[in-house]
Amino acid sequence: MKMKSLAVATVLAASSGLAVAAPYQAEVGASYTDVEHGDGAFGMYGEFHFNPVQTRNHPLAEAAFLERSTNVYAAAADDFDALTVGGELYIPDTMFYVGARISRWDYGNDDDTTVYATLGLTPIDGLLVTTEFSDDGYDANIAAKYVTSLGGGNFINLEGQYYDGDYDDYVSVGADFYFDRTWSVGAAATDNFGDDQFTLRTEKFFTEYVSGRLAYTDSDFAGDTFTIGAAVRF
Repeated sequence: MKMKSLAVATVLAASSGLAVAAPYQAEVGASYTDVEHGDGAFGMYGEFHFNPVQTRNHPLAEAAFLERSTNVYAAAADDFDALTVGGELYIPDTMFYVGARISRWDYGNDDDTTVYATLGLTPIDGLLVTTEFSDDGYDANIAAKYVTSLGGGNFINLEGQYYDGDYDDYVSVGADFYFDRTWSVGAAATDNFGDDQFTLRTEKFFTEYVSGRLAYTDSDFAGDTFTIGAAVRF
């Protein structure tokens, strides 16, 4: 009887997503994007954190960011025609952040590989401000992300990015409101080098380890775009 009760309790804890605040060290996910004026695409990613990520008192989607967790990651899309491998380092006992990644695109007879380096500061808890360089040079750019508690179990994520391109600029602002640690709804507005885009998005953790997300984007160039994705943590 005790073993049966323990099994029931374990299942309830796993399914509630609220009973425990268990750390995780790796995450893998996949998504599918349907594009009105283009082909649909599958994507996948994986990330590994060098230390377990503590999730207690954090919105689950933002736990690694708030814990300043050093990690490596990889992502692929379009039958591996688009590949990215990178890492993030939060230098211990300082406010300094360093990121690096290599991205490769292979579309028919056209392929390109670019190396990026990111430098950033975390002057206060929940805030990261960065700028990025590439092996093609440097164009003025800045990105910022801020996550904070609003009290009452609610949180907010604020994001902004600006890139001064050679022929046009990239500007994006977005926000996500967390109703609790497990569920957020957000929106973003982007001027993607002349392509005006507006996105609505939501993400839900069904347990501490399993999440799903949906996004809709209205784009001048691509039309309506829908994305559905899921991820698992270990």
